[in-house]
Amino acid sequence: MTRNGHTVALFHWVPVLLLAAVSMALGGTKIPAIELEQAVRQFLDGQREGNSGHPEVTFRSVPDNIEITASAYHLHVAGDSRTEWKGAIAVRVDIEADGRIVHRCMVSVLIRTYADVLVAEKAIQRHAEPGPDDVRTLRLETTLIQRRVLIGSSSLEGLRSRQIIPRGSILYEDLFERIPMVQRGERVKVHVRSGAVMLYTEGIVQDDGDRGDLVTVELASRHDRIRGRIDGEKCVTVQVDVGKEKR
Repeated sequence: MTRNGHTVALFHWVPVLLLAAVSMALGGTKIPAIELEQAVRQFLDGQREGNSGHPEVTFRSVPDNIEITASAYHLHVAGDSRTEWKGAIAVRVDIEADGRIVHRCMVSVLIRTYADVLVAEKAIQRHAEPGPDDVRTLRLETTLIQRRVLIGSSSLEGLRSRQIIPRGSILYEDLFERIPMVQRGERVKVHVRSGAVMLYTEGIVQDDGDRGDLVTVELASRHDRIRGRIDGEKCVTVQVDVGKEKR
């Protein structure tokens, strides 16, 4: 009798369990891989806004048919501190529903980047200012390049080479520096101030420098070397202490 009672109770609960399972199925959702791919693509497009080039994105591993109990959901791609999104990377996607994260997964992608980079057409000497005839443009894959490259001849304006650059070398940003206001070996005007008196002469500057920097100048007339401050383009001012002169 007891056994029959348990059997009756079991059959009593079966319809309830089936109803609960059906209800869960009706209210749940399966998220296909294509939606995860679209979310990641949109995220990557946002990361490269303002950057040149069109990367080639290949999805290597994407979860498919992720089951969640909610019918409405939102996909959020988590970013990080990286400045360049290229190479083989894993991107985390959070699935949010009812104001909370209900599932997390990783999407593996390969991002190949390309750019029209500058290459030395001929050897570039140290402290040289490359012109149009010194460089050429090549379309190259930049996926594995970690250094920043110069793109477009206009990016060379106001720059000079830090070192000798061999012919055929890719022109990276760190191979160049900004041209200083005054360069070593240049002839400059020298203004010598002594109290209310101002004298003018010329000299050869012995250092590179910008406005406000102290440099050594060899006077053209006497070949004496004095220290002065750069106060303009090819202009150095020397302040003479009158009190020290009298002593």
